[in-house]
Amino acid sequence: MYIVILCFIGIGAILRNVNLLIVATGMLVTPLIFNWRVCVANLRSLTAQRMTPDRVHAGETVNVLWSCENEQGRVTARNVMLYDQLKNESHSVSLDRWSRFKNLLVRIGDSLFQRRKFSGKFANVIFPGVTVSAPGYASYQCMFPSRGEYELGPAVLQTSFPFGLVSCGIPVNDKESVFVAPRLGNLHPTWEQRIDSMEVGDESRKRRRGLEQDEFFALRKWRAGDNQKHVHWRSTARFGFPLVKQFDQPNDRDFALLLDLHTDDEVTRLQCELALSFAATALAELGSEVQGQLGIAVCGKKNSLIVGRHNPETRRNVMRRLAIAQPTNAPDLQSAAIDLATRVSMGTPLYCFSTRGKPEWLTSEETSADSHPTLPTVRQLVRWIQIDSPQFDELFELKPESTTQKQGTVQQEELSTHYQRSSMEPVA
Repeated sequence: MYIVILCFIGIGAILRNVNLLIVATGMLVTPLIFNWRVCVANLRSLTAQRMTPDRVHAGETVNVLWSCENEQGRVTARNVMLYDQLKNESHSVSLDRWSRFKNLLVRIGDSLFQRRKFSGKFANVIFPGVTVSAPGYASYQCMFPSRGEYELGPAVLQTSFPFGLVSCGIPVNDKESVFVAPRLGNLHPTWEQRIDSMEVGDESRKRRRGLEQDEFFALRKWRAGDNQKHVHWRSTARFGFPLVKQFDQPNDRDFALLLDLHTDDEVTRLQCELALSFAATALAELGSEVQGQLGIAVCGKKNSLIVGRHNPETRRNVMRRLAIAQPTNAPDLQSAAIDLATRVSMGTPLYCFSTRGKPEWLTSEETSADSHPTLPTVRQLVRWIQIDSPQFDELFELKPESTTQKQGTVQQEELSTHYQRSSMEPVA
């Protein structure tokens, strides 16, 4: 409207040759140029950075924090708005030539008229003031109803300060992939008892780590049957009676989990999602129960195996594999079980969670000539648990969805993504 009025006065001044209208036209052009130069100067000195949580699960609200710094500016940048977008990489659709050409025309029109349109869902935050000395912070909340790989960015910084006549924006090429792990559930007490039962019996493996590293935590008196090599002679001579070294013998127990993502209809596909949720919940609830190796094999469209110490880095890698796992109707379970059994400690049980009954190579005792030599041992280690069995129901159940999560799932079925748009004040 401002430009239409300016053009009307300018054209009238030229046609009528009225000097007063020419002066009025110049006075109206000046705020436009001034507003444009101030916006460009403020945006050139701004840099923004996104901070997302390390672990994201489906069905949980996530806070995405943005920080905006004014590095080279001399004045405070005010009323800066940031638009961030999100796309689901697992639901990308290939377009034909005509569709790509129409999208190109739309993008050209958006760039000419400064319209901010995004291919996915977007959220906006406002920075009321970004000073030179201290950065500004703002955050928004989003929720991912389903697991998968999502892409955040690129974002756009936009401002129209001080007059609001001109709006300028610069892209923030800060793309980031977010792996959304499966939804968490509740583990029953019987699951902890199953873990504790691995510490006893022939299947457990205890390592005398203190003996190998010559570490002990105390001295005690001599008992009948103690090894003479463990006698601490200096303390024995000092106190006048024999003392032996008492070594620490921790149970470095391994934990092996095998997921058979076999599906041939919609029911088994939902059961596969339930198995993935169980694996994510078990990994999050293990804590310090497992002090040895952690091995998880996901058998789906593509087999993936992760074996390592139970630490945050291993949990992060496992969560990523669970986020992008895809079920199939012909999983290669035998090779996955053999690979997992050879990577963990000898005798570690392989807990296999599957949507079907036991395959033939586990039930039959016959071995062919071309079979793997460790296949008979793997048969004895596999503990088969079917997803639709009462045994699994006694171990795990999903958390009920809240009303907000159900509404978000219904509203965003196309992208399987729900955004809660919010413009928040900077937080300390």
